Amino acid sequence: MTFEPLDPGKALSFLSHPVTIITANDGKQLNGMTAAWTTQISIDPPILCTSISPLRHTWDMLKDIEYFGVCQLAEGQEKIGMTFGTKSGRDLDKFELMNLEPFMAAHDVPLVPGSLAGFVCRKAHQTEQGDHWALFGEVIEAWQGEGKPLNWHRSKYLE
Repeated sequence: MTFEPLDPGKALSFLSHPVTIITANDGKQLNGMTAAWTTQISIDPPILCTSISPLRHTWDMLKDIEYFGVCQLAEGQEKIGMTFGTKSGRDLDKFELMNLEPFMAAHDVPLVPGSLAGFVCRKAHQTEQGDHWALFGEVIEAWQGEGKPLNWHRSKYLE
């Protein structure tokens, strides 16, 4: 097996990752967005990190609130992932558009029903990194769903 040179930005598409919806409630609106990257950072305490473009409406909501949600989508939720990733909460209610009644967890954090797992996170840190913000959240509540994880690889859902 040999390696061939590849543009570093294009090479990143070879990393597979879970399809997650990051949710927010700023007291005026419930919203969520599909995150390009979400990962576990620590076990003790349990901390997740996600990466969000500052151009996203969800970021406008997240930057000033203390709690947010992370929902690992399950296989069969591809349409939810695409809708939450391509529509803006500035223009519409994505939960309503998808006919989803959000599960309201601790601190009134909305979670996507049918998800493989849902987490309520308390913001631990946020830092600008390149063209995105890294948002770190300590998991304070977790919920388990059913199914297999929905994953993304090379700009498509992993089969």
